Amino acid sequence: MKNDEDLRARVARDRDVLLRLLSVAASLAGLCIAALGFLEASDRPALAESRADEVIALDAILFVGCVYLILWALRTQSLARARALSKVVDVVFLFSLTSLIAAAVYIIYWIV
Repeated sequence: MKNDEDLRARVARDRDVLLRLLSVAASLAGLCIAALGFLEASDRPALAESRADEVIALDAILFVGCVYLILWALRTQSLARARALSKVVDVVFLFSLTSLIAAAVYIIYWIV
């Protein structure tokens, strides 16, 4: 009984975080797509030889995946599945954000 109540409290807390992350992940996916447009329009040869655009494209896909996983976690009836999906969202979102920051630092300091 105690474990069930504890799980319910964790899932409720996770839902609040997921609701906030939903718009952030969607916005970052859009930002990645816009950044790809700017990178493709650039005429710098060093930028064309880099892999920054591939990293940003992967980040866009991962952020869209986060949106999908967040919606799944918010809609599921199973508390255990909601908790597990919340953990997966955390990992995928943080990986995507970290690699996006690395790509941005690379573009800003070594190419531009």
